[in-house]
Amino acid sequence: MSLHKLTSSPFKDLSLQHCLQRLGESDGVLLTQDAVYALIHQDIREKLNALSGKVFLLEEDADARGIEANGNVEIIDYEGFVELTLKFNKVVSW
Repeated sequence: MSLHKLTSSPFKDLSLQHCLQRLGESDGVLLTQDAVYALIHQDIREKLNALSGKVFLLEEDADARGIEANGNVEIIDYEGFVELTLKFNKVVSW
């Protein structure tokens, strides 16, 4: 049970694509920094929404970039981020 923390824009590199290919059944995805831009691309947003209850968005980073959460993406703050790191066995940074 891993939390996959993404920081780079999906338009800059393939980290998100590689992450989704390796995502386990009980894993979660946390979008931070420029990775929040994934939600503006329809195909990527649909893939993330299909992972119901497993995708998290850091509120401060989304607000700073004018990105709104939609679908099944859960918005969390820094306290929620800490809680996620305790909930999952390990954190994988992309």
